[in-house]
This record gives sequence, structure tokens and C-alpha cells, in this order.
Amino acid sequence: MAGVALHPHGSASLRARLIPLVVAAGVLALLLIGGRSAAPLPAQAQVSCPALPFGLAPSGPAAERFTMLIRINTQGNVDTYTKPDGGMGGRLRPQDIFVLNTRFQGSGQFPPMTSSEAADLASQLRAAFPCNRIIDLNGMSLDPNAAGYAFSGIDDPNIFALLTDYEQSDWTAGQATDPTRPPWTSKFKAAFPLLKGWDFGLMSTAAANPVGTGKRTGLAPQDIGTWNYGQIAQDLNKKNSRLGAPKLGPMSVQAQDTCADAAAAGFGARAKQLRLQYAFKFITTKVKVPGKKKKRKKTIRVPLKKKAKPILENLGMEISFTDSPEASASQAILSTSAAQAAACVPPALKQGVGAFFFFASDDSIRLLFQQPQIAALRPPSSSAGQATGGVHP
Repeated sequence: MAGVALHPHGSASLRARLIPLVVAAGVLALLLIGGRSAAPLPAQAQVSCPALPFGLAPSGPAAERFTMLIRINTQGNVDTYTKPDGGMGGRLRPQDIFVLNTRFQGSGQFPPMTSSEAADLASQLRAAFPCNRIIDLNGMSLDPNAAGYAFSGIDDPNIFALLTDYEQSDWTAGQATDPTRPPWTSKFKAAFPLLKGWDFGLMSTAAANPVGTGKRTGLAPQDIGTWNYGQIAQDLNKKNSRLGAPKLGPMSVQAQDTCADAAAAGFGARAKQLRLQYAFKFITTKVKVPGKKKKRKKTIRVPLKKKAKPILENLGMEISFTDSPEASASQAILSTSAAQAAACVPPALKQGVGAFFFFASDDSIRLLFQQPQIAALRPPSSSAGQATGGVHP
């Protein structure tokens, strides 16, 4: 999905089409007012947790920045980290983040991840990992009883942030519950106002909920080469400024296809493109060419002002992989090996990215930890800290 990024400017021409999104958000906000309270949990009182990073990842050298976002689909995934025989709890550190994929539709003995199922899994993770953050990765459905509900976790005190899986499939699937939603468009000039409208609806609904009001809201957007993710990050920062700081908007770009198709070098190049989008405003203008009548387009970059510049600590990049890769498979989660996934991490770290969303099965993650690049960053901790993400009671 990734390519050379172009930078067209957003437009307000679709403002009228955003009004239904905002109205729907307001109605949902009223319905969700009766949420649960955010009282401190006993597990948190039993350990002394280190200060949380300001962004998804902390600042500092690569080894300190490296932060794992771990996908959770099922009870089996939770058991892998919370139970002794799972064997992977000791690999995590307090800054690592569990991501509940509430879009999971169910498989075999595991049910769909509805809001109630997600809340149960979150409570188990919180009990075992009192210091680690938990994010709900939600779809774009407005059905509160189905997997993929856009506001799942809004009234769950265990949830740190709500991220929308902002891609064409989720947008289209949610249209059945939101008939006023226009068709998906990949053209950034038309898509950006729609995206900002969604951001506003997510933020305002969270702000109106007594538990959700303290949660960050963000996106896991589809990676499209012509989109400017720096502009998207600036909008997310504005939407999260109600929390008292200017640069709190989290985002994890779905860059998994770049790791699959272009390997480590391509993934590092994509990380560089994202870094530049977070640092510069790109302006395309027409300039005269000596000896020719026709002007040519030229893109220049202007450094963003410090106040507007998003921070890379709030940028994540997704890597999907498997323990049994098939080279002919079209999806990254089926074609990318654990070795290739691990190799994609160092070049992105070199560009300043710190958070990586590892979208993979338990066996695949277990194999990832065996790769030298990741083993050096996440060696096993002592058994005493295996139930608390490396934090000792």
C-alpha cells in the first residue's frame, strides 16, 4: 500500500457531507453517558509503575524507544502473556502496549470481540500487567452489539486510547449502520475532510463520556502513498488537545505491505517519508523553465513550526507476519516471515520511529522474539517480573 508520498492540500468542499457524522457522534455521546467509573484498580496499587511515555513510545536512543504493540484477538492470546505456561509475559516491558482488535469476528472456539468480550480480556490483562497500556483498535460500525463497534472501550477504565482502523474495508462495512456515510475515496484532497470529520466524531463522543473523557483518540490508517500522514497527525493532536497537552494524538500507519514487498530497505525508506511528513509542509507550485513556455511543477518543503510539528514518539508502523510464510500469498500476514519482520525494525528505528504494531499470531510472535534484532531489544526478564511486564511488586 505504501509508495512515494505526494502531498495535495485538503479541502472543505465536503463539509456538508460530514454533518451526519457529527450528529451521529452527538447522539452516541448522549447514549454513552452512563459509563463506569475510572477508580484505581487493586493491581495498580500493588506495584510501583514507572512514568508512562508521553507518546506511544518514549524518546531516547533506539533501544529505549522500541515499543511493542501486541495484537490481541482472543482469550488464547491473553493466556499467552498472562499465564506461566504461555511463556511470553516476561518478554514485555512496561512501555509495551496490548491492542485489543475489536474488529475480530470470531474463529473456532473464540467468540467475536464485542465490547463486553473486549472488556473481559482487558480486565485480565490489567490484572496481570498493571503498568502496561491497553488500546482498543475499533472498526467503523455504529452497532454497539457487534464486533467492530467504533466506540468499543469508551467506558472501560482499563483502556488507555481508542484507535479507529481507518481503511476502505472498515469504512465500507460500517456503511450498513451509517447510511449517510459517503463512498470511500483514496484521493487525499477529498478524503482528508472526511477523515477529520471522523476524528471529530470520535473525540466528541469520548469527551462526552465520564470515563471516555480522559482517553486519547487516534487512527490506524490505511497506508496510501498520496496521503500526508503529517497533516493527519496534526489533526489528531488538535482533537486530543482537550486532554491538556498539544501533541497527544496517536497513530499507527498500516505499513505492513512495505515490509512484505520491499523488505528492510523499503520499510526504512517508508519510515523516512513519514518522518519528513512529520517535519515539513510540502508546497507544490508551478515555475518557469528557461527557454520553454510551459511551466513545470515543483514541490518544496517548508519546516513546520514547532507548535504544529507532530512528534515521532506518537507514530507507530504496523508489521504483519506469520510463522509459516507463503511467498505467493497476497497478504502481508501470510507472506512475511518473522525473520523479515524483525529485519524491518532497525531501519525504521534509525529514522526515529519507536512504536511497532506487530499484527501476528502467538506462535509468530514467539518466533519473532528468537530473531537476533528483537532478542537484543526484548530479552527474557527474570521470572519474578513475568506477570507485570517487567515491573516487580
